[in-house]
Amino acid sequence: MDWLLYVLTFVFGYITCKTFYFLRATRLSMMVVKGAHVVYLSAMIKALENLAHSREIMLEHMLKGNQDATQISSFELKFEEDVKHFKERSVHLLAALHPKFFAQMMEFEDWSSASTFLIEHKEVAFKFWEREND
Repeated sequence: MDWLLYVLTFVFGYITCKTFYFLRATRLSMMVVKGAHVVYLSAMIKALENLAHSREIMLEHMLKGNQDATQISSFELKFEEDVKHFKERSVHLLAALHPKFFAQMMEFEDWSSASTFLIEHKEVAFKFWEREND
């Protein structure tokens, strides 16, 4: 009957090992997804910075070209609409790409909550972008 105790001990150890491995892998995958969210949102911020720079160059070009005020204001309104659409679309696209399991762990649903999420995790974003320059 001692062999039954050995078999039960082995089975219990095996199941315990698999359970802890599964929990560790789940936690690691959730950390990777959260890190991917931070990197994605910080890349969107960099894209918005480039768009703002492009806007300034275009306004300078329009002023040098003696464009009238209606054309400049029309450009600014269209630009602001495009930026707003870019922000909304980027967050909705990110949410749409997630399977249901990972979509539940998204901590944001619109651009303002995504900005708050990024501010909370700004150290991770800074560390990621610093590695690029090393």
